[in-house]
Order: sequence, then C-alpha cells, then structure tokens
Amino acid sequence: MIYVGTNYHPHDWPRERWPEDIRMMKESGFNLVRLGHLCWDSFEPSEGNYYFGWFDEVMDLFAEAGFQVVLDIATRPAPTWLHKKYPAIQLADRNRNPLLAVHRYMEDVGNPVFQEYAYRFAETLTKRYAGHPALYAFGLCNEVGSGMPTFSDEARNRYVQWLRDKYGSVEELNIAWAAQRWSRKLNSFEDAEFPVAGDINGAPERMLDMRRFFSDEQLSYLRGLSEVVRKNAPQARETTNHWGENPVLGFDYLKGYNQIFDLPGIGFYPGVNPEDRNALFGACLTMNHRISEKDEPIWCLEFQTGSFGAYAPPRGVLRMYAYLSLLFRSEAICAWTWRSMLGGEEQYLFGLLDHDGLPGRKLDEFRQFAQEMEKLKAIGLPYLPKPEIALAYSFESFKVSENQKGYYKTTYLEQMMQTFLALGEDNVDCNVVNLRQIEKDYKLLLVPGHCIMDETSAQTIRQFVQEGGTVIMTAYSAKVDEHNTVFGTTMPGRLSDVFGIRANAFERPVYHYSDANEGGLQKQKMNIRRETPKIKIHDRILDFPIDYYEIVEPSTAEVLATFTNLESELPAVSVNAYGKGKAVYVAVPAQIDLMQALLNHFYTQLDIKKGPETPPGVTARQIGDSVLYVNTTSSDSISPSPHLEKARYRDARIRPL
Repeated sequence: MIYVGTNYHPHDWPRERWPEDIRMMKESGFNLVRLGHLCWDSFEPSEGNYYFGWFDEVMDLFAEAGFQVVLDIATRPAPTWLHKKYPAIQLADRNRNPLLAVHRYMEDVGNPVFQEYAYRFAETLTKRYAGHPALYAFGLCNEVGSGMPTFSDEARNRYVQWLRDKYGSVEELNIAWAAQRWSRKLNSFEDAEFPVAGDINGAPERMLDMRRFFSDEQLSYLRGLSEVVRKNAPQARETTNHWGENPVLGFDYLKGYNQIFDLPGIGFYPGVNPEDRNALFGACLTMNHRISEKDEPIWCLEFQTGSFGAYAPPRGVLRMYAYLSLLFRSEAICAWTWRSMLGGEEQYLFGLLDHDGLPGRKLDEFRQFAQEMEKLKAIGLPYLPKPEIALAYSFESFKVSENQKGYYKTTYLEQMMQTFLALGEDNVDCNVVNLRQIEKDYKLLLVPGHCIMDETSAQTIRQFVQEGGTVIMTAYSAKVDEHNTVFGTTMPGRLSDVFGIRANAFERPVYHYSDANEGGLQKQKMNIRRETPKIKIHDRILDFPIDYYEIVEPSTAEVLATFTNLESELPAVSVNAYGKGKAVYVAVPAQIDLMQALLNHFYTQLDIKKGPETPPGVTARQIGDSVLYVNTTSSDSISPSPHLEKARYRDARIRPL
C-alpha cells in the first residue's frame, strides 16, 4: 500500500476550518497526515502548563475520517519561554558570542537542560497519544541535523569530556592530533578548544574530531527520543525527517541508524526545476542513504510542492516526482504543505492550497496520483529490491574533503553523485553502506573518493575482496587515517597490497590556485590547461575534462585502461586479483561516463542484472511482473520501450512483462 497525504498545521488555522480541510483531503484520496511539528508551545504555552484539548479534537477528527497520523515530537524549535529561562541553551558563534533565538533551530540539543525539558515534553506527548486510533507513528522531532553548531563555554566543556572519553590520556590525544606540529602540544585535556576562531579553522585532525563530537551529540539526542517512544508507545512506528546530510551541521547517520531509526524518513526536496539532474537524483541518493541496508521502504514525510518564491514546479512535475520516489522505495508521499503559510519563516513557500485556502493546480496532481495508487495496489508496491551492488558513503570523508578544498578539488559529494548517476543510467539498484559495518552480501562494492581509511573500513574492503567480491575505488581515496593525518606509507593507505599499486604522486593538468597566500604573494586565478588527457578503455576513447589524475604504479595489478594524449601512456584504471576477488583502482575522480563503462564491464563478469533498458531521461524498475517507467524529461518524443506508447513529459507508464 502507498500512503498519500500532507503536512497540516491546525494551530495556524481557525477551529471551524479544520473539518473543511479534512473533507478536502479525504475527497482528494489522501489517507495520511503529519501533525504536531514545530509547535511545542502550542502544547506547553508555559513551563509545565499543558494544553492538549485542541489537539485531542484534531486527532479525533482525523480518526473519524480514517486517516493515519504521523505525530511529530516537536522539541525543535524550543519555546521562547525556555530560551528566556535558560539562556544557556542558546547557541554561540565561533567567537563564543551568544546568538539570540531569532530563527528556528537555534537551541543546543546537547545541552542537558534543553534535553531535560525536551524529554519531559516527549514523555507527556507520547503517553497521551500512544493509544489513539489514528496514530501510526511518532516522528523523532523535525529536521535534527539542520541549524548550526554551537561554540559556547558549556558546549566546550562537553567537548573536553568527549575527548577524555575517546582518548583516555592527553598523550594519546597529542599523538592523534599531530600536536608536535607548530608547537601545539596540550599539557592537559583542559587545554583543548574548539578549533575555530572567527573565520579561521584549525588543524584538520582537530576539525574532524569537532565534527564527530557534534555528530555524536545529535545521535545521542535522537536515541533518547527513540527510547521515550519505545517505552511509552511500543506499538507505534518511529520515523523522522532528520537532516544528517546537512552541510553546515549534519551527523553520521550510518553510525547509529540501525539502533535509532525504525522507519526511514526524509524530506524529499529535489527543487522546482526538474532539469537540474543533480538535485533531482541527489534527492533519490539521499533516500538510498536513509534506507541504507534496512529491508524497509522509506517515508517521504515532507514532499516538495513549491519553494520560496516559486509557486510550483512546471505542470506534471509533482506527479513525476511522486512516481520517481516509488522507484527508490518510497511508501508514503506527504506534501509540504497543505496550505500556503501567511507568515513566519516559510512565508511564500507555497503549498497545495493557496493563501486563501482554495486549491491550486498542485492539488490536482496529488489527487491524480492518489487515485492511481488505488489502481496499482495489485502490482506489489512499495518496491523493495535486493541490490547486488553496495555504494559506500562516509559522513567523515564528506566533512574532511570540505575542510581541505585546496587538495580535494573534486568534492566528495560530486564523486558520490557521478557514481550514483552512472548506476541510474542502467536502472540498477544499490544499497548505500557504511564501510565500518556492511551487513549484507554484495557482488560489487563502489568506494568513490573515500578519503578517510580507518583500520575497520580497510579490513572490510580487504575481506570483501578476499572472499570473492569486486571493489571499485576512485581517486582521492585512502589518503588519510582515522585521525585525518595523511598516511606516511604507500597509498592507497592500508590497501596498497589489495589494489596492487602505489598511488602517491598526482598531476593537475589545469592551473592550480590555492587560497593560501604562500610567500606573501597573492596568486592569480588563471584559465590555463597544460594537458588534455583522455582515457582509453577497451576500444573506446573517453574524452571529458580531467583536472586531476594520480600516477598509478602497478606492482601486482594489471592495467585495464590508460591515459592517452600525454607524453607517455599511464594507467588510468588498474585491476588486481586478490584472494578470490578483484580490486579496481581508478586514477581520476568518479565521472559518469567512465563509471558507466566500468560498471558495464563488470556487470557481465559478475553476472549482475541490469534494469530495464530505457532512453536517457526515463527511469524504470521491474516491480513483480510489471515494469514501471517514469519519464523525467520535458520531451514527449521518446518511448521508454518499443512496446510502450510515448510517455509524455513527466509521465508514468506501467506495463506487464
């Protein structure tokens, strides 16, 4: 069954409007609503004074209409009264100046006072509605991971304790942080500070540990909310639209997802411009990240209907987005939001209803999709594949590469996206995995730009290949250890024997510019290309801009592809037999054409089944005995299959095999 519904904010609208809205939702074929988020002070207007009567009425109305409710535990933003009573829960900037709570998500979730009040509220809310007939799931707050880190004195004290717990002695900390460099040894844990001041960042080892600290605090907070739900409402599901991938804060979702998150959830926001392929399929990659290795579908707890200042995507796109999400294992489509807001921080973020409460054209698309889901019950949705390919993701590699952009000029996320898009061209599923603990069996493991290579991850790759798997790892990988210190051994660090190569040196065929003012002379940005290498693989020449390539020196590896158009041919892709499997190293960052060529080479060798064959822009999956095609382009002149009529722009078709 596929759930279709919307996010609703009854505290924004008069009581007499509630029945009318519910009637319109019901008539549109909706069966799901998400409630309760972003309104802690509507339940607890002052400390300890709870007011649930209004919400009891809302829950009863939705129960009578036959809706399933996802009820958020609205602990963020914290109420004004809590900020005023305990200013310590406020954030502080990089200079430790307090930041007033003038925007949402400006509370310190690691602060023990905040947690005391938040968990108390969670206890009260979950106990009250645990047995309500409309309740399907509790949401573990809204968008944890968004916002910004705090550098307050109180947070710094927690950070010092975190370092004590992690390293045990200041001697071990000094070793981990390479503190002998630049006269930065610590004599005690109390000497440790957040490695930021103004716009300046400290050493890479310290920056990584700071990121880990903030990540652990958010995971711990979410774990606490989960425990409250499991204690008070064991029959309810748990989900959340967290934002672990947030570039400003975020957290290491894969480190704790199996212990905390019952039902994967997401805010599905590909934007309002479907021509942006990175944004469109980036949202799908995030869905795979949230599912990871769970045998569960994902719930789109928020689903884009408009944007700030954009009324809607082009006609037909919302329905296309919904169908596309089904191919990436969605079970619930919950529009953000029901009615366009009149004020507040999301003013002019447009919903299914206009500001006057009347339907816009977007509701028609959601209504059509909801009606079609009724007709498609028999085909076996939600789609739950068993992928043969694992795509490794590393929150830490993301943060490390963002901090050291002078070297990692192709971003980690770009390498992830190029690899994911290559899989998408062949309509092949993958699971996103954590190298520190892969739980299922796969034939192929993809490791794009995984710059950190800790001992556990290296052992995972080593064992995977030894036991018969094939791994493909790309440039910039295995450059630093778990402390973010560059390996002083042959690269790829901890794995040079597995890949049978040395890959220490590299070239930049383009003019290199660094923000570092070396020698006191300001360097110029110049548009110069010194080399134009191409890649020859089999009888094919791949010609795409290469701005960085590594000098691969094979020891036991064989060369699969070479660089041409250079003074001499160099290995571009190497393959090493190790144990029962193969280790493939790519000397450039992941790029879609190259990755697709490699994947197609190994699909045959590994007997990996490709998905349905489609023209560019059409995504498809076999679901049971049927194939579902989704045209993501604006063209109406392509046919996804010779046996299928043309699928109009942003349309979907389903045909039996």
